[in-house]
Amino acid sequence: MVKITFYDSIEEMWNDLSRAMKIADERVTEEQKKYRPGDIVVSDSGYGFPIFHEILDIETLVRENLWKYGDDDEDEGIYTLDLYRQPHMRYYCFANNFSEACRDGEFGDVHRSVILFKIPKLVFEELRKRASSLTVIVMDEVKTSRS
Repeated sequence: MVKITFYDSIEEMWNDLSRAMKIADERVTEEQKKYRPGDIVVSDSGYGFPIFHEILDIETLVRENLWKYGDDDEDEGIYTLDLYRQPHMRYYCFANNFSEACRDGEFGDVHRSVILFKIPKLVFEELRKRASSLTVIVMDEVKTSRS
């Protein structure tokens, strides 16, 4: 569920965000630290359907975009690389994220602490082909992994 929090100041908001990020970072398990670019991992959307994250290599993406778009993309590429090298981003992965809400995928971050498990890429591709059973199969696994 969506939770809305009101703050009296921007400083209060940033302090709360810092506390939440510290708590999330402390929840990252050794298994979650092992996931690498190319892995397909699953998290729970909180709305009854899974989110599949294809972890991407940010440096490769920046290099490909520079090749594709030239100098027009250089500033954004440098910013992105610098961002992912910041200490507060150490447990974030850049990923292509797929779900019932976004079947074609969309790029964004996923924090390692919310990742439930990894699935083989071939299984992911098969699940995408059988979209009607996607949620049932994976959510059964999610429930099992939480028990």
